[in-house]
Amino acid sequence: MKTILRNSVYMLMALITLTSCAQDKSNDKGSNETNASVDNDEVRMEKPETLDMSKEDLDSGVQGKAVEEVDEASSAIIEEAAMAVQHTYEAIKAINDKDKKAALEALEKATGKLELLVAREPSMALLPVEVATETRDFIADLKVIKKQKKMAEKAIEDDYLQVARRALADMASEVEISTVSVPLATFPDAMKVAAVLLDEDKMEEAKIALYTALNTLVIEKEIIPLPILRAEVMIAAAQSEDAKDEDKKKEVLNLLENAEYQLIMAEELGYGKRDKEYKELNSSIKELMKSVEADGDSQGLFDKLKNKLRNFKNRTSQKSTNSGSN
Repeated sequence: MKTILRNSVYMLMALITLTSCAQDKSNDKGSNETNASVDNDEVRMEKPETLDMSKEDLDSGVQGKAVEEVDEASSAIIEEAAMAVQHTYEAIKAINDKDKKAALEALEKATGKLELLVAREPSMALLPVEVATETRDFIADLKVIKKQKKMAEKAIEDDYLQVARRALADMASEVEISTVSVPLATFPDAMKVAAVLLDEDKMEEAKIALYTALNTLVIEKEIIPLPILRAEVMIAAAQSEDAKDEDKKKEVLNLLENAEYQLIMAEELGYGKRDKEYKELNSSIKELMKSVEADGDSQGLFDKLKNKLRNFKNRTSQKSTNSGSN
């Protein structure tokens, strides 16, 4: 049987600007002064004018890394648990069709799968059954991010909370991986309760019991920042070049500069903590750039930076858990 697996990827690409009050003539002067103040604010790093790798190569590299993360989550899916959930939906459909026999058969199959798992995996509290992905990408640079944040702050100050909420909600550049799991402590018993209700011809009560069980499915979400994935791809591309060649050296330095910019983007978007780790990563990039410029043996520094960035990504990947019907 095929595991229930749906990888739904939605690319949300938007450059958000807030102009809700700009048409009010009484507020024109104040709005212009605010925007001018925002525009004049300096950012931590100017965006590099060029990127010495094609957009296609960058996107392909980022997609590859995202797929690796999804594959890791998908590899944990337990076939029998996924089938038990599928049989639960089949039982609900049979109840809606007034087919008591088919509903009982579906529940018998679900219960059998779950009892097998209880015996085989007694220590597991959650059994993964499905993985889905969603991608959000706020296309902007540091200047736009800073302006957007200041506009949100101004909206909060002026008590336009919904304007601020929408502005901040769109400031995400991430891959979200959702894993749906069966709670082994409660789901099997719920199937048995529903079967008893069906035996007593309490069809509606049985259906409610099954929906209640589905509402206990646990959804775990992991957020992986896209700027960090982009930095990883850029650093790997830089390492693959022969920096001894002067033209290639320029490409390597350009890629490392862009990687540094992406890490600052991640920090400004609020991924991870504003702590010494970001500072250490950017210091490591600058150290590496100096080594490349001096024609030093930089491979060791590249490996050190890649490992540090990989560990940092794993720590900054935000995880949350909630229950709800899938």
